[in-house]
Amino acid sequence: MRRLALAGRSCTDCPYQRDLTRSGTATGRVMSEPHTAIWMTGAYLGSLVIAGLVLMTLGAGQHGTLTGLQLTARWSFCFFIPAYVGGAATALFGSAFRPLARQGRNLGLAFASAHVTHLCFVAWIYYISIKPPLPLASAIFFGFAALLTYALALFSIPAMTQKLPSWAWWGLRTLGMDLIAIAFLRDFLRNPFGGSLAHLAAYLPFVGVVFVALLIRLAAYGKQLQRRWLAPQLAR
Repeated sequence: MRRLALAGRSCTDCPYQRDLTRSGTATGRVMSEPHTAIWMTGAYLGSLVIAGLVLMTLGAGQHGTLTGLQLTARWSFCFFIPAYVGGAATALFGSAFRPLARQGRNLGLAFASAHVTHLCFVAWIYYISIKPPLPLASAIFFGFAALLTYALALFSIPAMTQKLPSWAWWGLRTLGMDLIAIAFLRDFLRNPFGGSLAHLAAYLPFVGVVFVALLIRLAAYGKQLQRRWLAPQLAR
């Protein structure tokens, strides 16, 4: 009963949660699954198109692979960021953002699907490089963020969600999504001011978007804490 009650609340961290208006019925599950498949398939096919165009144009060497890494990361980021802020924006700004929050699970799974192609480029750059392209600490950090991505996708399946205590699922989706956002920020902040104006344009807007998203999440957390603190005071 506690998990069902939690599922009905407006939350700041519901990227992999089912549509809140339909999750309680078998009909809703049947209706949402084809919709989710469309999101996932479209996101994955889009990443494949990007990868194919890059490889055909630049080849599978160092330059082509690095370009593929950058473009596929940005493609998957386009699905991650609305999934990340949808619930928080709804909590802060009201029902205007509720449709975005309700698409959170679809957007989160689309992100996970699109990110597969990016991880293939990661594996390939390690294969063709003479020395590891990242320091060990950075590789572990980004690898853990990737692991969290697919743990979230796996446990978004209702049968798997039910195997977790409510606090564990809350922690996974909250801390997991925040860490993935920080991983994107860390990636975009790697030498964003180096090189040409085009290089700056390729990084700075994404850095700004992540900062704004983190501020929205922090503000929503603060609002939640304020409500929990005020509720006992008002009840007295």
